[in-house]
Amino acid sequence: MIDVRVLLGVGEVARRCGVTIATVHFYEAKGLIHGQRNAGNQRRYPREMLRRVALIKVAQRLGIPLANIHAALQTLPENR
Repeated sequence: MIDVRVLLGVGEVARRCGVTIATVHFYEAKGLIHGQRNAGNQRRYPREMLRRVALIKVAQRLGIPLANIHAALQTLPENR
């Protein structure tokens, strides 16, 4: 069985989403995505953040302001 709660490092999220590590940190600072710290104090992100980053990128390409993207993401259930 595949563990769906696999946590990804910031570099892995950035690589899989085609963005820079700084972009991942920026999105988190703006409240668009969220992660958690592990015992080694490293940021870890659940896999569903990959979809969020993809959605954010598309919305930005369409010219939607980050504030509007943030508001839309706030309406989604947790872990979705």
